[in-house]
Amino acid sequence: MNSNNSAQSSHAASLAFDVLMTMEVAVLRRVTPKVYNFCGVAPYFYTQLFPQQEDGSHCPNPWQYSAMLEFFMEEAEDFFENNSEPGVSLPSGIWVEEIDSGEEIPLAATARILKDDKVLLIQAVREEYAERVRILRKARVEILERRKITTALNDFKKRALYDALTKLYNRSAFMDILQNQIANLRTYAPNLALLMIDIDDFKRINDDYGHLTGDSVLTQIGDVLRNSLRKNDAAVRYGGEEFVVIAPNTSLPQSLQVAEKLRRFVAGRDFGIDRQVTISIGCTIYRPGEDSREFIARSDAALYDAKHSGKNAVCQRNPWMSTESA
Repeated sequence: MNSNNSAQSSHAASLAFDVLMTMEVAVLRRVTPKVYNFCGVAPYFYTQLFPQQEDGSHCPNPWQYSAMLEFFMEEAEDFFENNSEPGVSLPSGIWVEEIDSGEEIPLAATARILKDDKVLLIQAVREEYAERVRILRKARVEILERRKITTALNDFKKRALYDALTKLYNRSAFMDILQNQIANLRTYAPNLALLMIDIDDFKRINDDYGHLTGDSVLTQIGDVLRNSLRKNDAAVRYGGEEFVVIAPNTSLPQSLQVAEKLRRFVAGRDFGIDRQVTISIGCTIYRPGEDSREFIARSDAALYDAKHSGKNAVCQRNPWMSTESA
């Protein structure tokens, strides 16, 4: 009985794949993200467009050979990760691929969730699309060009916002972030802190070890800031060996705790030179209604206090009181 059921099930699966092949549909079963197994027999278009594996099996990753399919796969993977209800699907629309003979094949893909599997269906559209093919070919070029432009624009924006050496925000980005944080503050809850940081005796490091070593120290300080701060904090290379941290929802006592943690972390780190590297930090919080330049100047004054207290130190300036140190 069990043997008969198994044979019937196997025959039904084989028949289903045969039907799909006659309909020019290729089926790829999703195993893990971006990992698929080809199921059944490949239709003609699939064998012409996507090369077989060395063992003779059909291509399990056709998006590596089709720019349009690769574009769709970004959406399909996100769809699979965020949906689990059987029956839902994500269609791609139609695009055109060209095989070696010059034949143009309109294709469509669908990401579909079944009861027990997630599958990618790729189908050849076999209707007469002479004019539509011309339009689709033009659309494909335009989409790919827009994609290149978008990528280049994003790269440019990233370069414009970030310091190339430390990968932290640069000074231009700092002013935009600070103004945005100030604009979003509630006047009755002014919990925005600013930490001004300077590497102690950095000129001596450059003079004694060279600028490449100095760059290495700067890069490592960037790593410390990036890995030690909270998600919503913004670390900035303010200029030269000076850094700034914008810390929203942070009181003055909390900012001192953050600064002291950073100071200890840097002082205890091995920077690859036979000399201890230390930092001095000045802290303050925003006073409602003040100009951002006053805010920055006060944190800079707190840094000045830390430098003159002997370096490797943390000092604060309370906006409502006289200078205090920690």
